[in-house]
Amino acid sequence: MTAKGVILFAATVGALLLCSCAKNEDTSSLTESQQEQSDFPRCIVGEWKCRETPLDNSELYSGYLSLIIRSDGNYLMYDAEAGNPCLKGTIEMDSDDLDLIFVDDSGVDFAPPAGWENMSKRQEIGYFADSYTLKLTYTDNDNSVTLVFDAVNAPNEVKN
Repeated sequence: MTAKGVILFAATVGALLLCSCAKNEDTSSLTESQQEQSDFPRCIVGEWKCRETPLDNSELYSGYLSLIIRSDGNYLMYDAEAGNPCLKGTIEMDSDDLDLIFVDDSGVDFAPPAGWENMSKRQEIGYFADSYTLKLTYTDNDNSVTLVFDAVNAPNEVKN
């Protein structure tokens, strides 16, 4: 074998070793719930403060709400003015990854926010998120109410 052949062989073996070391983590041993958590949208993780009114109903007041979403899918939506929890539990992805499923499994008082009064303890919620804004849409029959949250750590010029 020539020197060129030895180098080519060594490079090929090295590349194969690197590929085998960098393979994706095996998720076959994870439970279905854990696999759903691994697909959790990281862009919604953080601390959020709700804007004064919902996007589609300026007569409702929602500025009292704060929301904390952890990377493990646990969340707490609470009344920051009174200090009371509204919703607490876990967030899952729906089967088509287009909506979030808010599960209130905390056992504390279940008190949905303004405009979401008819929501159930396991509720599909539409969402849109970017770096500084999170929109959560609850739909009841033909009516929807979208709460708009700003990231607590967003620069002032981004917040409305």
